[in-house]
Amino acid sequence: MFDKFSDQARHVVVLASDAARTHHHNHLGTEHLLTGIVAAGGPTGATLTSWGITGPHIDSALDEIPAYPNTDSECAGPPFTPTLKKALAQSLREASLIGHDTIDTEHLLLALLADTTCTGTRILTHLADINPNEMRDRLRELAEHPQPHE
Repeated sequence: MFDKFSDQARHVVVLASDAARTHHHNHLGTEHLLTGIVAAGGPTGATLTSWGITGPHIDSALDEIPAYPNTDSECAGPPFTPTLKKALAQSLREASLIGHDTIDTEHLLLALLADTTCTGTRILTHLADINPNEMRDRLRELAEHPQPHE
């Protein structure tokens, strides 16, 4: 599936993995994906910042999640949670719904918002200045009229 990801979306996954390691988590979840989206910047990161979501806010939320180091020394990075796998698959559907062949960061964020029960979405909706429906509308607008990544 990662062959459908833009360079920026792939970078988000790398940053998410880094966040999981930094917080000593033995998994890579939607909360880490949210961190990666903010850290990657670009139009989607700027949109999150405009909603009051910043890296330090998300780091603080991640600090609340118990640390369980990954004990598998053979593993290149923390394993993806089933919820993250579901969100990554949903990002492909989000891109397709808009008529895009490539998954970008806004599709990743739309996928998170599609599952209101996942940790990343709960953090996002707790910290954001706007409601999830308005978030989805703005992200779809961003996806339909993309801005160049900075």
